Amino acid sequence: MTSTASQGAAGLVRTLDELGGFFALSAPPPGGSDAVAWADVLSGPALRARFDAVRTILADGAGVPAHELDPKVAVSAVQVGLASRLWSVALASAVLHSWLPDLSSASLLASPVHRGQVPLAVQDVGAGYAVASPEEASRRIVGTVVASSLRDLHEACAREGRTPPRVLVSNSTSSLVGALRVLGGRRPKHAGRVAELGALLLADPAVRAGGTLVPAADLPPGVGTTVPGVDPAEQAFVRSGCCVFYHLPGHGLCPDCVLAPTHPDRVTEAH
Repeated sequence: MTSTASQGAAGLVRTLDELGGFFALSAPPPGGSDAVAWADVLSGPALRARFDAVRTILADGAGVPAHELDPKVAVSAVQVGLASRLWSVALASAVLHSWLPDLSSASLLASPVHRGQVPLAVQDVGAGYAVASPEEASRRIVGTVVASSLRDLHEACAREGRTPPRVLVSNSTSSLVGALRVLGGRRPKHAGRVAELGALLLADPAVRAGGTLVPAADLPPGVGTTVPGVDPAEQAFVRSGCCVFYHLPGHGLCPDCVLAPTHPDRVTEAH
């Protein structure tokens, strides 16, 4: 592990802040914030409280009592949100700055509550890895995100949320595809690098377990998700599991859902 110059580190934080949304990273978290270590974010009490909070929010939005909403919907929502932040920060850092902050579990911090003060943070954004090529970026992301912080997120949600690992792994891979699409759309000049890094990550066995590219000719219209750099007339992404969001009143299957190819009439149109 090496360290960037302070100017480069500050530039990365500004870049992530300008991208907004799931790309935001506090480095370091502001003094007096509620940020705690990643292990504490994923502890049983904190994670169960987050599930309950999100379940209430989703139920209120759907106009149903919280106790009537499948709790696994909230588990999926929480996990997708946290996974999307990990992917987004990693991708934008590597593509736009050729630098990957240390996003392993030992380095990460965040608020232990839903909509807390610090969605994601590291103590030192300059502690990390120079990634001069897409291959190096993919290797480092797999080592620090897939095999560490994301793995720990999966295990905690499976344990505390009683959700099958297959659902959680497919949620994460689908979140990767979403992060690639957003980054490519917001920084079109870097679309080629986004697509190249995405292809390498989607080829990793641990990531590929969550979904893969399927020939478009084998899919009904409206099924599958486009992937940057992939001709949608040729292939589309389909995940290996279901996030169970269709249990929300008024919500159908996601376009990339494992159930969508056999139930295209139940797909909620992508926007």
